[in-house]
Amino acid sequence: MSNYIKRILVSLIAIFYFGLSSGQEYHRIISLAPSLTKSIYYLESKDKLIGCTSYCEIAKPDNKDIIATAIKVNLEQAVKLKPDIVIATGITNPETLEFFRKFGIKTEVFETPETFSEICNQFTRLGELVNKQSLASSIITKSTSKVDSLKNLYKWEDPPKIFIQIGAKPLFAVTANNFMNDYIKKMGGVNVAAELKRGTVSREYILAQNPDIVIIVTMGIVGEEEKRIWKSYKSLSASKSKHIYIIDSNIACTPTPISFTETLGIIFNLIN
Repeated sequence: MSNYIKRILVSLIAIFYFGLSSGQEYHRIISLAPSLTKSIYYLESKDKLIGCTSYCEIAKPDNKDIIATAIKVNLEQAVKLKPDIVIATGITNPETLEFFRKFGIKTEVFETPETFSEICNQFTRLGELVNKQSLASSIITKSTSKVDSLKNLYKWEDPPKIFIQIGAKPLFAVTANNFMNDYIKKMGGVNVAAELKRGTVSREYILAQNPDIVIIVTMGIVGEEEKRIWKSYKSLSASKSKHIYIIDSNIACTPTPISFTETLGIIFNLIN
């Protein structure tokens, strides 16, 4: 048999194998991220969730087994639950995922999306994993329609310069490679930190950019204190126009189609 034919056969086998795998439905899922847990609930598949993190607030009323904190997984407890898949984000330690694979447990990693479109693609994939493709498609269609409607409501004479803050010590800004940058784009604004490779910034840098709108995401910081600090800079455009706002990180930092839409609506209501 020629090498050419061998390569074709290998390719066909791979296509056949992965085609079957991609359509497999999973019934015992461990989620290692609040956003993924929330998506499972949105997809009406909470009965398939057998374990999650201590930060998965949506699952707490159902007393799901807590097998992880934000960064550490109780591997022994997780394996005892006999999951058929573990879903995680890019911040999960690769060694943790390799541990599950050694036990023959499938793992799937969802990297932090950079856009609303990527959020929807990941949600579609989760829909496939729990055999809720139709529901996933419906949610995405409704969310996309709502996002488009909100986008058309923003009317500016000039695009406003916007700073979204997601950390205080150190000060951290949303950059262009994060899905939260799409909040700014959908609003028709300009991200003052879009050119940065990293989100760590100084207060002096932000003051020099002079944003018209400051949005503080409460994530382990005292939002009211940060708002007070920004308001104290009287020459800051956002301070002069009183466009300094606080939004909840549990919604704004969660990359799901529904959460993204809710956040965009909250921001619109605050500004208006």
